[in-house]
Amino acid sequence: MSLRARLRIARREWRDAWRVVRRQPRRMALIAAPWLLILLVGFPLLWMEVEQAVRAPAEQAGRDATHYASQTVLRWMERLREDTGFLARLTPRLLESGDATGSPLVQTYAAFLQSGVRYHKVRWIDEAGRERLRLDSDGRVTRQVAAEALQLKADRPFFREALALAPGQVHLSPLDLNVENGRIEQPLRPTLRASSPFRRADGSRGVLVVNVHGQQLLDRLAGQARQSGFVLYLVHPQGHWLLGPRPGDAWAWQVGASGRTVERFDPALWRAMRSTAQGQWDEWTFSTLQAAWGGAEGDMLAHADPMLGQLRVLVRPEAPAASRWKAMLAGLIVLGIAVGLAVVFLLARGLAREAAYVARLSDANAALAEANERLRTVQEGLARAERLSSLGLMVAGVAHEMNTPLGSIRLSLSTLRAGVARLSRQVEEGLKRSDLEGFLASAAQAGELAEGELRRVTALIQRFKQVAVDRATLERRRFDLADAILDSDPRLRRSESIDGVAVELDLEPDVVMDSYPGPLEQVVGNLLGNALAHGFVDGGRGRIRLAARADGPAHAVVEVADDGAGIAPGDLAHVFEPFFTTARHRGGTGLGLHIVHQVVTEVLGGDVRVRSRTAADAGVDGPTGTVFTVRIPRTGPARPPS
Repeated sequence: MSLRARLRIARREWRDAWRVVRRQPRRMALIAAPWLLILLVGFPLLWMEVEQAVRAPAEQAGRDATHYASQTVLRWMERLREDTGFLARLTPRLLESGDATGSPLVQTYAAFLQSGVRYHKVRWIDEAGRERLRLDSDGRVTRQVAAEALQLKADRPFFREALALAPGQVHLSPLDLNVENGRIEQPLRPTLRASSPFRRADGSRGVLVVNVHGQQLLDRLAGQARQSGFVLYLVHPQGHWLLGPRPGDAWAWQVGASGRTVERFDPALWRAMRSTAQGQWDEWTFSTLQAAWGGAEGDMLAHADPMLGQLRVLVRPEAPAASRWKAMLAGLIVLGIAVGLAVVFLLARGLAREAAYVARLSDANAALAEANERLRTVQEGLARAERLSSLGLMVAGVAHEMNTPLGSIRLSLSTLRAGVARLSRQVEEGLKRSDLEGFLASAAQAGELAEGELRRVTALIQRFKQVAVDRATLERRRFDLADAILDSDPRLRRSESIDGVAVELDLEPDVVMDSYPGPLEQVVGNLLGNALAHGFVDGGRGRIRLAARADGPAHAVVEVADDGAGIAPGDLAHVFEPFFTTARHRGGTGLGLHIVHQVVTEVLGGDVRVRSRTAADAGVDGPTGTVFTVRIPRTGPARPPS
């Protein structure tokens, strides 16, 4: 049909509708009355409620953002303290097996830097404050600093504070710029240092110092905040910017621009930050690290620089929430007027077209029934392939998991082989007791590492065998709910993001089930894959939350929630139907959620529910995303269908 013909039909239909309005004015007035009431009363009331409805979730989101950032800093500092204490205990033993720059100590420091990209420098300093051994790393290459380039660090606070501690204690310095030969290093390198004293066999003392790439920590904090829709800043206790809102604000006080402070940027904000450890001012949310930790840091700050715990985390939304919702409401008012006018004419036109629609629907139902019969035979084969595909993914995941422990075993054997060769040379040259003791200590350490990694590989294989049996058979057995959730996708045990999407686990421990773990793992795997495939179509960052808990003594609840695009209301009622998919062009079969519903209801004896919210229907009271809730009995049915 040509465009001109379609326009003729449309004009004729609208003329018919206008005639209906003129012939039945009272009926059309009754139809329009609710729309007029909404425009004159409902929208003004809704406008006044926006401020209250939006403010509470926005404030809570800001508190969550500062909490997440503070917990990330806490984890980094705990890891730094543990690693520094370990190296400080190991250094005197390695020094006894060689000179101050001997091979065992150099190899240990080099392996430490190569094993983690967070660290860029490790060294030991004698009690006079002179560096005796130092290794630097740029993330790719690790090099030992020549003896003539070693520096005197007797006047640095991280050395003086650490030397006053007892062995085993660790001093944490504040986050500042790295200094080399008395000058700030260029380009600027934010650094967090940990130092711990040790005592050698001859009674002399030394200090082990580890430097952390501070910029990596700052980038991590800023990235986490952006995922939640916030911009993050970091503020020195005296009001200087470590991460600032304008170019040149960061580290300005250390490079000679001390006037660029929070007080100059916003005096009212600085007064609010000084009056309380954590709180909110206008659109800003702030907290000191120590206040956000709430005691979770334990004794970590006992020997740390006082400034460290008083660092302030400051966040604000990327876009003001209230302005966004007010703009949406203004658009809704305009849209409501247009819709009100259109509804009157559409209803009038619909009266004339109702009979034609009924006939067309009847024909469509008959065609759909015939198509459903043809597709039913195809469904069974595709469903079996969909179930078995998860085993292939699991095999790849297990192979990836085994790569790390096998690499560690190979490193341990290589170290042991090098030690044997060195011992053979020492036997020919004249074996000393210290050489033998050094070899025995190194061999024991390598053996313990290899044995531990072998146990890890064995556990991985046993878990894979059990999961494979559970997936291939319907055997009811006792299992822990949290373990079954983790076995549903190998990537969940690596505590990392999946395809750029952060995965948050909230699994209640010791929830004992007597059911069918294989089908349950299939359900969770399908829901996780569905969230990744449909919730984040454009590859944007987001978060998926997996939660599992007991629901009374007889039931358990599993939730898979994401903050992705959501499901349109028109599609929500059809998501469990076979072959229904909105991603047909990307290879979707429409069987994933159908299998989930079938397994939960027929095999596990439970039920599954879904709720979702898209950007189009989110309104003013919540974010977008989808939540699937699976509720199953903790004791499964005696005879599930095959």
